[in-house]
Amino acid sequence: MNISIKNQKGFTFVELMVVIAILMAVFTIISVLVHPLDQMKKARDNQRLSDINILDRAASEYLMDNERYPDQENVLRCSNILPSGSSDLDNSNPGWIYENLSSYTEKLPIDPLNTDIFRYCYIHDSTSYEISSKLEYYIEKMSEDGGNSVEFFEVGNNLNLITH
Repeated sequence: MNISIKNQKGFTFVELMVVIAILMAVFTIISVLVHPLDQMKKARDNQRLSDINILDRAASEYLMDNERYPDQENVLRCSNILPSGSSDLDNSNPGWIYENLSSYTEKLPIDPLNTDIFRYCYIHDSTSYEISSKLEYYIEKMSEDGGNSVEFFEVGNNLNLITH
């Protein structure tokens, strides 16, 4: 009797389809549970909140050292518009805020998206200042900050200077 045993190598079509179906189910479950778009919005908002802190600190320290706020009074500066005479938006001497802030921050923060909607804005008068930013994920913070706009997150000592 001659019995031949064939060595089978590889997978059958059915086995491959089962593995692909399992992988697709796992990826679908992960993407539903993780919400990658929400995670990206959350990460950008965390960066915005950190940047606003840097700008707030820089403005306060500049005031203590120079007895005035940085930049011209009553001029709205936004991180997506380069003032005449500035070399780069994120330059701290000068950038989108037209003042030498290199002693207070290495670079001026700019919004992660830095568009007409998502940007940082700064203004001051002789006694007060305001910094604002639109948030994507932490939208409740925009209505809880005490400012005059529920559509922007505002910090400073006068949250009525910027009218959006």
